[in-house]
Amino acid sequence: MTARKKPTAVHSSKKSKKTPFFLRLLLILLGLSALLLLFFFIFFYRGLQPVDPNGEEKPFVVNQGDSLYIIASRLEKNNFIKNKFVFLLLTYQQGLQNKLQAGSFNLSPSSVLKETIKTLSVGRQDYWLKVTEGWRIEEIKQYLLGLGFKKEELALLKKETEGTIFPDSYLVPKDYTLENILPLFETNFQKKITLAQENKTSSLNQQQGLILASIIEREARTLETKQMISGILQNRLKIGMALQTDANVQYAKDSQNIPEEYWKPIYKADLSIDSLYNTYLYPDLPPGPICNPGSNSLYAAFHPTSSDYLYYITGNDHKMYYATTLEDHNANIKKHL
Repeated sequence: MTARKKPTAVHSSKKSKKTPFFLRLLLILLGLSALLLLFFFIFFYRGLQPVDPNGEEKPFVVNQGDSLYIIASRLEKNNFIKNKFVFLLLTYQQGLQNKLQAGSFNLSPSSVLKETIKTLSVGRQDYWLKVTEGWRIEEIKQYLLGLGFKKEELALLKKETEGTIFPDSYLVPKDYTLENILPLFETNFQKKITLAQENKTSSLNQQQGLILASIIEREARTLETKQMISGILQNRLKIGMALQTDANVQYAKDSQNIPEEYWKPIYKADLSIDSLYNTYLYPDLPPGPICNPGSNSLYAAFHPTSSDYLYYITGNDHKMYYATTLEDHNANIKKHL
């Protein structure tokens, strides 16, 4: 009797399938991306909505020079928008990042973000008018013409106003004429020049100080240098010595023939221009200011640095060099110019 063979166990040749690692990783990443996208959508959507549907209009001022981020931060802080980052994103998306205006606006927390951005780009109630330090009246007139003021209005800026248009930024209502603006200039000037004279160490009166400040404005840059030059020029005045300042010759030259550009360098022949503003020919202060000086120049005129110097130059290295004698002055010229 033949013995039966034990049945051989049959094993399946098919292995259990497993999801490859890279595929699982891809699915995880896709899931995370979907969650992030959903989060961003909710975040962005919420930022578009009004802060307070029942909120009332309030004033908001954008200062000159405010960056887009500063504007966004202040809007969020004052509860005009929900999120500054959404504001930044939407502003860039609309291509308005460089079109937001400086001035004052009426904004409402009940506005959607898009309306708020639109108001900031086209809806200002006023605008910033900026007078730059060292401008003379004619330069201010050129600037105002560029802002749309009529040529006839500019006749209000007479020669007598030279020096009294204080360099500053003025927030001006859109419907103001130059006649309405002049009192703003006058009030600011009186405030600034009064402040500059507090505890003064100079014997100059207000008008003399203003004239000297206008010269200092064109002759120096830093407060320290302005005070030093103020002291030197006042030393000259005390001994009856001519001021011999190039800025005055520039003013005299440009006053004879109105140029396209003011304050260009002068030449030796220009020193003989016959004008009371030419401080090479006429000693003492000129009859009036040569420009509109800023705070530092006004302060320096009434608070000069005491020294024995009578001469100064600006070297080729843009540093100031001082001397008590003409001999030393000429040596400075030879060495530094």
